Amino acid sequence: MADDQILLDGRYEIMVGERLPKLDSPSAQAYMAHDRNDPGRVLFALIPPGHLPCRYLGLLNKKPIKDIPAMWPRAGGVVDWPVGQDGHHPPQQAQVWGRRPALIYDMPKGERVFGAGQAPEAISEAQLVRIVIAPAVAALNEFAALGVPHRAIRPDNLFYQAGNQGPYQFGECFSMPPGFAQPAVYETIENAIADPFGRGPGTVIDDLYALGVLLLRLHVGYDPTEKMNEEDIVSAKITAGSFAALAGREKLSTTMAEILRGLLNDRPGDRWTLQQLSGWSLGQPFSPTMPHLPARASRPARFCEVDYMTKPALANAMSRRWQEGLRLIAAPDFENWLKRSFNDEKAAERLARLASAASGAGPGSAVKDRYLSRIIMWLNPQSPICYQGLRISITGLGPMLAELLDKQQSLTQFSDMMRGRLPQVWLNEQPSLNSEQLQIRRILEEVEKSIERPGLGYGLERALYEFDPLIPCRSAMIADFCVIHINDLLPAIDAALPGLSPGSVPVDRHIAAFIGAHLRRSVDHELNSLNQATDESDRCIAVLRLLATVQQSYPNRKLPRLSESVETMLVPALAKFHHAAARVDAEKRMRVLAKECDFAGLALIFDPQGPHRRADELGYAAARRAHTQLLRERKWLEQGGLTHPDRVAPIGQRMAAMISAFLASAAVAAYSVFAML
Repeated sequence: MADDQILLDGRYEIMVGERLPKLDSPSAQAYMAHDRNDPGRVLFALIPPGHLPCRYLGLLNKKPIKDIPAMWPRAGGVVDWPVGQDGHHPPQQAQVWGRRPALIYDMPKGERVFGAGQAPEAISEAQLVRIVIAPAVAALNEFAALGVPHRAIRPDNLFYQAGNQGPYQFGECFSMPPGFAQPAVYETIENAIADPFGRGPGTVIDDLYALGVLLLRLHVGYDPTEKMNEEDIVSAKITAGSFAALAGREKLSTTMAEILRGLLNDRPGDRWTLQQLSGWSLGQPFSPTMPHLPARASRPARFCEVDYMTKPALANAMSRRWQEGLRLIAAPDFENWLKRSFNDEKAAERLARLASAASGAGPGSAVKDRYLSRIIMWLNPQSPICYQGLRISITGLGPMLAELLDKQQSLTQFSDMMRGRLPQVWLNEQPSLNSEQLQIRRILEEVEKSIERPGLGYGLERALYEFDPLIPCRSAMIADFCVIHINDLLPAIDAALPGLSPGSVPVDRHIAAFIGAHLRRSVDHELNSLNQATDESDRCIAVLRLLATVQQSYPNRKLPRLSESVETMLVPALAKFHHAAARVDAEKRMRVLAKECDFAGLALIFDPQGPHRRADELGYAAARRAHTQLLRERKWLEQGGLTHPDRVAPIGQRMAAMISAFLASAAVAAYSVFAML
């Protein structure tokens, strides 16, 4: 493999020196690529960042979709990659290599629809059906069949199927977390409120909403919200409904209003399906879909110099101005507004319950913050989880945490949110849960067991890998190696060791947590041994046992650098053997097994409950008992055990009596013999 060529699957050559900026996706760079098996096919590769989950790597076992009006990767995987700035280093510097996800796509045959700052003119209803709706239905049907939403339907991600006119096709959608690059206007209300990294995968109904906004944009020929900021767009959608907020001032035909009302319905259950959209394009009429608007207050709530007439609108405003929100809910005017404006006599009772529940879990210093978060959930149950500066969809916890790891302040907020059980509170507020949310509920049960534990293998690191199995291991040792599957973990550590300082222990918090989340069996016993180790020797043995557990589940004996590091790490542990001969024998065995990269065999030698250490301990215990007995006898002799008068006199008396009895018996016997003569 040449330095300027990276090979994927032994087939696709990615040309590191041939950038294609016009095909870049947000945070993913495009490069020229070639197919060795089909040299005439023109390809390009996208290289996503290495610290975020890459959706396509979870779809490698699915059959690729072909011949649809959307970009679908021809191949994907993790490849060796130069990990310097922009993937390159100045010539005078040594090249540093790591690993990155790589996605291979066919080169689009058409240009970007919204390329070079130009946009197409307004498109008629008939044209929309032909060049937008028909291709969109075909593409989304295929995506839906695989259970994979697109989540990147927006103007700058549209291509002509050929040339610079005619039907459209969707651009790529797998290089970044779902919805990451979507403008707020193309996202549903709940997704638009959430941070871009925390929007979650969503479903096809989110794609249909984005398609509705896109159809409006293409039909009127301009962006109706171009003079509005993100917060104003979300607030308008909450207050008036998405259709009225985006299209209320436009002159639309009855049929065009019909499709937009259906696709922009803010109630997911009432939003049009693909079947309805397809039927509309064929001329089938549908009953008008009425918007679902929140109840309006009889008088406004004044907050940050703005009047709010609905609970969801006020909740959204408080989520963006947290400190002001804390002051609002502490004032009596807030409770009075709820009582009088909505005729809610039980408002005080509900607020009291929320306040009590907020103090029941989490750090004591954040009770008020948890109280406000719970109030926001109550005012707008469809809102994402809002806590201080965080706004996260329940299914976007993993990608959001992955992005926050380098932001200590926000990471503390995330930790407090989890310790306060706010995700569980959000789930309990929902009238019904879909399959993805039910899966998150099960994951939260596992995370709750470990989030408060301080040791290696637990805490936020464990939560990160439990939430999303596609998140690469973020250990500082192997962060550049994009380790997603646990069978790649030990080889990555082996490859990273030359760049680490001598004596580095090959397990840290992230590696331990990654093992705990990804291994098919529980490693709580191994992690407890590691966290309860009382000295460096015991800690090194516990590290070895953890590595051996991984190697037994995913056998790999080609780990020379890791094996050498483990051998060096274990040298002090030899002192645990008491018998000199046992120590020499253990050292010989260690050298042989280290050369064979047999971590399980090494663990058996040093395992306190293993046959080698156990025999040594038993022999040592027997030797200590014998030594103690000898010391006891020595002390007895030194204290006159054989010569002291108090001990000698009774013995002498007994001996004298025995001798006297013997002499008397002998005399009697002699006399008897003499008398007989």
